[in-house]
Amino acid sequence: MRCRAESFMGQTRRSHWLRRFLGGILSAALLFCVAADAQIDIPGPMHLAHLRGVYVNAKGAPIQSADVTLMRDDKVIYATKTDAAGKFAFKHISGHFWLHIDMKGHSPVAREVIVGVEALTYLHSSTLYVIAGPGACTDDCSLVFTNRDKFNEAIRRNTGHHD
Repeated sequence: MRCRAESFMGQTRRSHWLRRFLGGILSAALLFCVAADAQIDIPGPMHLAHLRGVYVNAKGAPIQSADVTLMRDDKVIYATKTDAAGKFAFKHISGHFWLHIDMKGHSPVAREVIVGVEALTYLHSSTLYVIAGPGACTDDCSLVFTNRDKFNEAIRRNTGHHD
């Protein structure tokens, strides 16, 4: 019984130091994310009937010519660019993808999306409203909405117009 108690005490000490070590790393990561104004939670997949959207900066101005890709297994399956109004669309697609939006000077966007028939049980709006994060973010710190009212509210907050 003594061996088990000593073994348990050793595990307890190791667990204590491991929790402190990991807690320190997580605290540092949290501070970095907060300092960088980044999202710290990982959103689940967005379930959409169709995939179209608009990509704007923090003030609501459209971002044109941004690369918009749909990937599966680290391979580009579909690709397009945003137009002069910041809009993009993928027609006649269905399946499980990673949506990526890249534009120099802005943080990259990466969201998991399920489009078409597979999404029918969860359906969100079929339009994505994407507010680009600042280029200083190395990770995705952009905002993505499926609700136009929440999108407009975020733009009003960013521009200082609190109606």
